[in-house]
Amino acid sequence: MTEDIFKNFFPKYATTRNMLLMSRASVLIVAAIALLLSLNPKDSILNLVGNAWAGFGSAFGPLIILSLLWKRTTAFAGLLGMIVGGTVVLLWVYLPHGFKEVYEMIPGFLSSFMTIVIVSLFSNSVNPTIEAEFEKMKKDIKE
Repeated sequence: MTEDIFKNFFPKYATTRNMLLMSRASVLIVAAIALLLSLNPKDSILNLVGNAWAGFGSAFGPLIILSLLWKRTTAFAGLLGMIVGGTVVLLWVYLPHGFKEVYEMIPGFLSSFMTIVIVSLFSNSVNPTIEAEFEKMKKDIKE
């Protein structure tokens, strides 16, 4: 969390002290989420693993697909898409609603995908390096 997210997105604030505080806060956040997940005694290990895979798939799946296939994908949109996808899965699993038969990965994946596309469309223009890579790959595929 501190090296991959905080240091990359907020380099101005990435002092040694702030990095230490962020890593400690990250551990506390993960521990709190784990504690909340463990409070439901009706959940089986299989359900928890299924929820975890739904969270991973919703957070990373759309980002990987769009990063490989759409040159307009931005880093900020990817980060927001990961957060939205994971959050939707958690909310879908733990908040009451009338659609329990729908696997939580479906709304999580769709919301993450839409977030990445919409935020990318409103973000800055395409990075020239990425555009050059996409054009090179298009050319290589056609040959």
